Amino acid sequence: MSGQTILNGESFPIVGWAGPSGEMLRPDVMRGMAEAGFTVSHSGVSGGVDELRRALDIAAEGGIKLLIVHNAWHVSDDYKLDDERKALVRSLVEAIRDHPALYGYHLRDEPHYSLLPQLAEVHTFMRELDDYHALYINHFPPIEGWGAPTAEAFWYRYIEITHPQFLSYDHYAITIVTADELRAHQGEPNVFPEEKILIKPDYFDCLELLRQLSLASHLPFWAFACSVRHGAYPTPTEGHIRWQMMNNLAYGAQGLQYFTYAHDSAMVRPDGSTTPTWELARRVNHDVHQLAPVLRQLHNIGTFRTGALWSGTRSLHNSHRRPLIDCEGDPVTIGYFTGPDEQIYFMVVNGNPFSWSRVTLKVNMDKDKLYVFNHNDGAFRVLWPPDPHNQLVTLAPGEGRLFKVGGEGLGQNY
Repeated sequence: MSGQTILNGESFPIVGWAGPSGEMLRPDVMRGMAEAGFTVSHSGVSGGVDELRRALDIAAEGGIKLLIVHNAWHVSDDYKLDDERKALVRSLVEAIRDHPALYGYHLRDEPHYSLLPQLAEVHTFMRELDDYHALYINHFPPIEGWGAPTAEAFWYRYIEITHPQFLSYDHYAITIVTADELRAHQGEPNVFPEEKILIKPDYFDCLELLRQLSLASHLPFWAFACSVRHGAYPTPTEGHIRWQMMNNLAYGAQGLQYFTYAHDSAMVRPDGSTTPTWELARRVNHDVHQLAPVLRQLHNIGTFRTGALWSGTRSLHNSHRRPLIDCEGDPVTIGYFTGPDEQIYFMVVNGNPFSWSRVTLKVNMDKDKLYVFNHNDGAFRVLWPPDPHNQLVTLAPGEGRLFKVGGEGLGQNY
């Protein structure tokens, strides 16, 4: 195996889950997806080689790569990788693996623990056929073992027997709740009474576990944001989407996913017209793509929180030593990173998806400059007025901003 995969490519993966399929898989729809900053469409394709190639040709025309859901390699609960199935999978993979619009193969979403050996078998077989493209398995949120004794047992076993290229899970956190539920959780940091919102308290538990698994296994991880109204989940605002995506990045995620893109007209309608959520995703994705060339070179070395702690979070102020970068004011997530230049970078994410926040940063290092990443020109610039030991920063709802301590940068950031 080469070791070089599509995950090492220049494009940062931003996936539209349940993307255009069937009659919606058209050049105009795919161009709209690319315009919104998506790089990968999670799309179902049926039929044989001709249908697969046609779908990939359409995706290529629109500037999108496909993560293909197909019955040949979709590992259902009763899937059998017998000789007939192997021959079918081999014929299809060999016919499309050189297509420039192929991102990878969807093997399974949210498997239970008992299915892991079967998934590992299929994963191994398909990697022998194509060790460059993504073999995608997405998991339930790690809030339990899903048949294993614990969440940790599930993930350790999955990594041990599957040797995946990356880790992926979904967890949709922002929910509408009743007045009784608000009263029952009154005063907790994950409750926002004015919006009738409760953010699931285990949201950060999941991110922290995946952050640690990613570091220990040297595998990147991908995470989600909810982008479609369903059940207790509201139609997202820009603050909702930013809060989820920027927290994912602050914990070190190297791939982002939206649930969903085309399903239930979340971002695109059957006629190809786009919804207001499409525009929100476009704005967030623009900023992610500006950040991506920097973030892909960085390694997360710890993520913390200020203010009241949520389950799974670590306080920035729980040590007798001063933190490298202190952050005073409204609650935030703060992720520390190092890069190839061995400098310290950090991402600060507004702890509130609904309102503006104001914080003061204090660099407790022997550095005289603090730079902020400018999303308009993709450069690090000096904040104004410059004061790395007492730097005022404002954050829009859910906003995340990336900073660099010391080194080189450009002129003032306005």
